[in-house]
Amino acid sequence: MALNKEFEKSALDESASIYAKRDESETERSRWSKMDRKQRWVHFKTYYLRLVIIGCFVLVVAGFFVYKDVIKRTEVIYRCAILNEIATDLPITSFADSFTQSLDLDPDRNMASFHLYYTNTELANRVGATVSSDLTNVSSMIYAGTLDSVIAGQEDFDGYREKGLFWDLTEWLSEEQREKLADKLYIPETEDNEQRHPYGIYLDQSAVYQQIFEGGGGIVEQPVLGFIVNSKTKEMSMALLDYLFPELGSGADS
Repeated sequence: MALNKEFEKSALDESASIYAKRDESETERSRWSKMDRKQRWVHFKTYYLRLVIIGCFVLVVAGFFVYKDVIKRTEVIYRCAILNEIATDLPITSFADSFTQSLDLDPDRNMASFHLYYTNTELANRVGATVSSDLTNVSSMIYAGTLDSVIAGQEDFDGYREKGLFWDLTEWLSEEQREKLADKLYIPETEDNEQRHPYGIYLDQSAVYQQIFEGGGGIVEQPVLGFIVNSKTKEMSMALLDYLFPELGSGADS
């Protein structure tokens, strides 16, 4: 028991100057100058270490968000919804990055989004998607004007076309371009299209688009590409068309 008392007395003596009642008129610099190395470390741990740790944590968190949202911020320059299709992530990302590079943009700072959405319940269950969520996402983007194009099978494509969501391509493409794409244009055989105007482009003959399925998939036999009427990126959509069909050349009717 005596040993414990001796130890307590010794420990108290070493830091007594730290825990003693402070002279409030004395500056911190003056107190610091009177301490030896060990006393300074005890004083620092007691009054400042916690604040330093909290400060460092705040700086790290703030730095992360600055890096993510400012330094490494990626701007989505184009959005395309691919409906009821199967493909692996890597080929889709490679396709999107190649499209971005074709625009002379850096894929690390600019992103073209080609995302798979599912409106078919059986297919959605197969891939682990939720139809209600995907339908809501697609509708929200269309309503907000942030969805630029859709790639879908003819039945799904017609469902959106009947709602007036796709451009009549006679307003987009020159006569020369329509001639070059003559065998690829989707012309709905419906009563509301007696003039036989094209509303989409078949992509089954686009070697560039078919690269998406190098990792497997490709269950839509004749995918159709259509452009959303309230999209604000007509020039980007034309660039996508040029990317998919290099033989087409640039230049849409303005």
